[in-house]
Amino acid sequence: MMGLSSYGKWMGRMAVLVFLSTLMGLLFNGLRPSGIPLVGQWDTSKGVVSPSASDEEISKTIQSVEEARIVWEAGALFLDARVMDSFDEGHIQGARAFSVYDFDALLFDFLDAVPETNTPLVVYCSGRLCDESHRLAGLLEEVGYTNVRVFADGYPAWKAAGLPVSSGGLSEKEE
Repeated sequence: MMGLSSYGKWMGRMAVLVFLSTLMGLLFNGLRPSGIPLVGQWDTSKGVVSPSASDEEISKTIQSVEEARIVWEAGALFLDARVMDSFDEGHIQGARAFSVYDFDALLFDFLDAVPETNTPLVVYCSGRLCDESHRLAGLLEEVGYTNVRVFADGYPAWKAAGLPVSSGGLSEKEE
């Protein structure tokens, strides 16, 4: 049977072990490029699920399909931030494929096609838990575009609402 003194030493060693394990886990997570952010905006009701959402980013977020439809009808250019295979399977009618994963390869063609930096741009992906649209919006702002918004609910909500969609490589608005 363990004495009180032995029990205290054992608990102390366990506490040190748990502390060091937690510290090593946090350190490893922090050093990994794809580590899990410990702080951020995780409230989907605000439409932004991001490790570093600012108030400005939240205010630029299109929160509803109805608002997205109004902006779309007004002529904003919609950009699909998902991978090309997802775009080909289905996208908002008139949207342009601009995968965040191919940003560097697509940027110069995009700059040529859309030289006006105040062009209304709406970036979307696969919904509120998808961060591709937020990343693409940030990259577009870094290269000088000033009128970039994110459609939080993305393609799935647009399609579910019965709004115009296309499939394949089409990127121009169909009449």
